Amino acid sequence: MFLFFVFFIFFNLTFSNCEIYKVYVNSSATSTIKLTRFWSSTGFCPPLPHQEDSAFFLGADMQQNLLYISSAPQNAVRQVRMHWLLDMLTVNQFVNGTPQYNFTNLDNLVTFLWENDFTIGFEVMGNPSNMFTDFENKTQVYWWKDLVSTLAQRYVDSYGLYYISQWNFETWNEPDTHDFDGLNFTVQGFLNYFDATRQGLLEVSTLLRLGGPGDKCSLSGMYCWPLLRHCVNGTNYFTGEKGVRIDFISLHKKGSGSSSTIMNDTLDTVNQIHLLLPDLKNVPIYNDEADPLVGWSKDESWRADAIYAAIVAKVITQHQTYVIPRSDINFQLLSNDNGFLSYNPSFFTQRTLLARFQMNNTSPPHVHFVRKPVLGTMALLALVGDQQLPMSVSEDGRVLDSLGVFGGFTTVHLPEENDGPDSWQLSVLLYLSNDTTVPSSQSASIQLTLDALKPPTQDVMYTVYRINNVDTNPFLMWQKAGSPKTPKVADFAFMRSAEGPLRSTGPSKWPAQSPWSLQLSMTLPEVLFFHLCARPSSPPDQTNNVLVTNITSNQVLVTWSDACVHSKCLTSFEVEYSSTSASGPYQRINPVDTIFTSFVFSPAKDITPNDDTLVTGFYRVRAVDYWDNAGAYSLPASYPDNESAVKSRHVNCRSRA
Repeated sequence: MFLFFVFFIFFNLTFSNCEIYKVYVNSSATSTIKLTRFWSSTGFCPPLPHQEDSAFFLGADMQQNLLYISSAPQNAVRQVRMHWLLDMLTVNQFVNGTPQYNFTNLDNLVTFLWENDFTIGFEVMGNPSNMFTDFENKTQVYWWKDLVSTLAQRYVDSYGLYYISQWNFETWNEPDTHDFDGLNFTVQGFLNYFDATRQGLLEVSTLLRLGGPGDKCSLSGMYCWPLLRHCVNGTNYFTGEKGVRIDFISLHKKGSGSSSTIMNDTLDTVNQIHLLLPDLKNVPIYNDEADPLVGWSKDESWRADAIYAAIVAKVITQHQTYVIPRSDINFQLLSNDNGFLSYNPSFFTQRTLLARFQMNNTSPPHVHFVRKPVLGTMALLALVGDQQLPMSVSEDGRVLDSLGVFGGFTTVHLPEENDGPDSWQLSVLLYLSNDTTVPSSQSASIQLTLDALKPPTQDVMYTVYRINNVDTNPFLMWQKAGSPKTPKVADFAFMRSAEGPLRSTGPSKWPAQSPWSLQLSMTLPEVLFFHLCARPSSPPDQTNNVLVTNITSNQVLVTWSDACVHSKCLTSFEVEYSSTSASGPYQRINPVDTIFTSFVFSPAKDITPNDDTLVTGFYRVRAVDYWDNAGAYSLPASYPDNESAVKSRHVNCRSRA
C-alpha cells in the first residue's frame, strides 16, 4: 500500500512590501494524519429549459470542456456532479400500466464520462417527459422506485458494480429553492421520494450510495431537517421499519468571498445536526458546493486569474487542517461547482475551470477553450500524498500557527514497490492568498529548510512549479491581445503559452545534504509546488489511449491517459506527429513541457474552411521523467478516423512483472 506523509499549517500575515518566512520540515517525523483527495470533484447544471438538457450535456462544447478537465494529471478531478440528469430520459410507452423509458441520451453521457475516467455525482432529479406530478400518489412513488432501480441495474450491467458503487447518488438539489420541474413536492412527498430512491438502489445493491439533502440546511429550511429526522425516526414507506439509511449528508456552504466562511458555516451546521440528531454523528459529511462565492455566472475579475487558484488551495488546506483531523466529524468530500461553460463577454470571469470562446462567425462555427489557473491548482494538488507530516513556520523567531494569508503543507511518498517507475518523493505546496481581494504588488521571501532527509538514493532531483499572475495568466494575455471576442489563431497560442503551471526551476540535482535550505520567493496571489524525487528503478510506463478530436480546420485536441504511467516525477509528456504513417517518421509538436494530458495542435496561421491537411496523420505520446528517461510510446492514433485509438481509459495497465 502506498504510504504518504503530509502536514498542513497556516499563518497570520499582515503584508508589508516583502515578508520573510522560515519553513522547517522534519522529514523523519512519524506523527501522521490521513489525507485523502477529498477535493477531486467539480459540478455544473444545464440551462433552461431542463427538458432540452440532452443537447447541452452531449454538445461539442460540454464534451470538449470535460475532455480538458479530465486531462488534469493523475485524475485530479475525479467526480462530475450534475443536475437534471433524469430530464435526459423520455417515456416511450406504458406496458401493463408501467412506464417504459428511452435511455439513449443518458447512456451516451454515461459512456462518455466512463471513457474519460470520471465518476458521477448523480443527482436523482428531473422529470422524464413531465410524467411525475405528485409523490403523495402511491402509484407514482412506485413508478419512481422502479425507475431508479431500472437505471441503477442498467449501468451496473454495463459498467460493473465496482464502478457504479463509486458514484454518489444524491437527492434533488437544493429543495428549499422549490425548483421541482413541475412536481408538487410537499414535505411528505419529498420523504416518499427519498424512500423510493433509496429502495430502488437497494434493489440493485446495498453498495450503492445515496445522500442528501444537498442544501444549506438552515434551521428554517423546509426539507432538510424533516429529511434528516425521517432518516433517524421516520417510517420507511416500503418496509414500515423505523428509519431510512442515508449514506452521506450533503451540504452547500459557500464563502461570500471569504475562505474561512466556508469551513466555519460547515462546522456550525454539522454541530447542529450532531446535537439535535446524535444518531447521525458517524454519517459522512459532504460540502459539494463549497465555492468562494455564490452565483456561478457573476462577472468577477478574481475568477479569471491566480486569485481564484490560490483561494481554492487555501480552502482545501483549511479543511484538511481543521476538519479532517476531528474524530467527531466524518468529512469526506469538498467540491467546487465550477465545471460550467463561460459565455460572452465573461470568458474568464465566471466560475469555471476554463475560458470558453464561441467562434460563431466561422464556417462551420466552433469553440475554443483556454485553461484558467484554477485548473492548474487542481493539477498540482493531484501530486500530493495521503498522510500529514508536521511542518513549522516562523517569522523573526516567532512560530506562526494560525489561519492567515500564507499556508502550505509537505508530503513524503514511499512507493509500493521498489523496482518500477514510482519512487520516494517529498513535496511542499505553499500558497499566498488574501481570499478574493484583488491585491496590490506584494511579495514574500521563504527559506525552506528540509531536515533529516533520508531518500533511498543520493540521486535525487527537484523541481519548482508556480501559478501566479505574472507567469501563468492567460487572462492578462487576452487583455494584451485587445480582449478579442473571437481571438485569432495567434491569440489563442499567446493565451495558451501562459496556461501553466510553470516549472520555474529544474529538474535540478539535490546537493545531497541535510539539513538543506532553499530560498524561494512568491508574489500575492500564488501557488507554489516544490517536488523532490529519488531516481526510480525504471522509466515511466507506457502512455495510452491517445485520442484526437477536431476543433476546427487544421486544429485538433490531442488527449491521452496517464493512468498506467505510474510516476508523478515527470518533466513532460512528449506529443509527436507523423503525416506519413503509423511507423513514422515522427516529430515532437508540443514545444512547451506539460504535465497535463492534453495538447492543442494548431499548425496553420489562419483558418481555411474544411481543410485538415496539416493535422491529418498519426499521433503518439510518451512520458519523460526528471532524469530524461522516456517511457514507451503509446500506440499511434490516426486522425481523422482514429482507427488505432482506444477511447476508454478503463484498460488494464500493462503488467511490469
